[in-house]
Amino acid sequence: MRWLVPVLTLFLAGCPEPNTPRRAPEPKPDTTMETVELSIGEARLGVEVVRTPEKRTQGLMFRQSLAPDSGMLFVFDSSEIRFFWMKNTWIPLDIAYIDSAGGITDILQMAVEDTMTPYGSSRPVPYALETNQGWFQSHGIRAGDTVRGIPR
Repeated sequence: MRWLVPVLTLFLAGCPEPNTPRRAPEPKPDTTMETVELSIGEARLGVEVVRTPEKRTQGLMFRQSLAPDSGMLFVFDSSEIRFFWMKNTWIPLDIAYIDSAGGITDILQMAVEDTMTPYGSSRPVPYALETNQGWFQSHGIRAGDTVRGIPR
C-alpha cells in the first residue's frame, strides 16, 4: 500500500486540469518561408509571405506568440471578397485587407479561436495582412492608408 501514494501522485501530476483545453504543440518555424519588410507611413513591419493554398490554410494557427512589428501577408492570385476565421489561432490578431494598389480597405480585430465569425473584406482584394491585435491602431494606421513593399 505504501507504493500507492507515490504512484497516484505521479499519475495526477501528468493529468491536465479539468476543463483545460488541450493544445497541439506550437509548430517549428519554417526557415524557408519568404519574408519581406512592409511599410505603412512611418511604420515598418516584417512579414512572412504565404502564397500557396496549404500555407494560407495553416496561417498563424497553433502559434503561441507573434513577435512585435511582425505579421503574415497572405497573397492570392486574384481579387475576391476574402473571409478569415480564427480556428486554432491562439494569438489575438488584427487583419487588414489590401487592394491591388496597396490601399488598405478594411482593418478588423479578430478574437482568439473564434470559429463562428467570418471576418470578411468589404470588397475584392488580393492581399490580407495579419498582425498582433492593436498594431494598426498603435501606429495610427487606418483604412485608406497605403502599404508599400508588397511582393507581386
